[in-house]
Amino acid sequence: MTNVSPSSRTLIGAAAAGTIAAADPSPPPAPPDPGRRCYRLQPGETIPDGIRRAAGAQLAEAADDFAAVSAAELEAAVHATRKRIKRVRAALRLSRSAIGEHTYAPEKRQLQAIAGQLSSARDARVLLETLTALEERCADALPERGTIELRARLRDEHERTLEALLAEGLDQTTAQALGEAHVRITQWTFDGDDFRTIKPELRRIYSRGRRLLREARSEPDAEHLHDCRKRAKDLWHAAQLLRAAHPKRMKRLSRRAHKLADLLGDHHDLSVLRDYVEVHPHHFEDMASRDALLLTIDRRRDALGRRALKVGRGVYKRSPKKFVNRVERGWRKRVGPQPQTA
Repeated sequence: MTNVSPSSRTLIGAAAAGTIAAADPSPPPAPPDPGRRCYRLQPGETIPDGIRRAAGAQLAEAADDFAAVSAAELEAAVHATRKRIKRVRAALRLSRSAIGEHTYAPEKRQLQAIAGQLSSARDARVLLETLTALEERCADALPERGTIELRARLRDEHERTLEALLAEGLDQTTAQALGEAHVRITQWTFDGDDFRTIKPELRRIYSRGRRLLREARSEPDAEHLHDCRKRAKDLWHAAQLLRAAHPKRMKRLSRRAHKLADLLGDHHDLSVLRDYVEVHPHHFEDMASRDALLLTIDRRRDALGRRALKVGRGVYKRSPKKFVNRVERGWRKRVGPQPQTA
């Protein structure tokens, strides 16, 4: 029998009482995200110090959230923690050349493992949210009451994933893993401490995204567009970290990359929902309702894909060399070259 911590027993009891997930499939209000503001490198600190501080703050806040999580707060904690881990992974990727593969590779695996523990709860919720958004936007194209059984099944799966998360004590193990990752970040050792420390990886992040977008224009399928989304998120978070290089331009780049990532994220979520519908035809009273939903998904995905490719052209309009050199000039002009560590 699995050992369950006292705090987890309390949460399981709350789950049984029906307090984990509301019947309304609408997403809960997004909690304030103070970590987003501190996720920036600041004048007066070296780039290694800034990355350790910014990434460490994300993990410290996430660990605190899980250490004191209640049943009602669990879903919000999962959502916020996954966002924070993505920021940390972006900072890690930006630091890859400077910290070396001996640090980068195991740290990447550890962060992926933490996020993986929380993925089932997040994925179940996203299916519900995606279905709701599609019905609200395309109500005229869908049969009335055609997705009642599907919705009920998705809601049931979502609630069960949260209960399983608590029953396995993952709220406590996640808090511990986040705390350990925070300690490790404080020990990252960088090869240098000025802009050259991150320049190779910034160029790699931008050039990979640019190349993947070009491939997606030639073959705009779900796989290519999803790869573009991951690289757009990296660029978005890199622009957040390096905002001091040119506050207005980097804020504009951050906003555009975020928009691109969101469009591609919605496209991906619809693809996942489509796969689910195809695998579970028995969740519909008739095939006409299922076919109407699949057709509506396809039309919406196509529209999102076209819009994303258009936005992407603006995000990646410069060559990688010009982009990185422009950021470096802004950094040296506004932040100044940092002294080399003795």
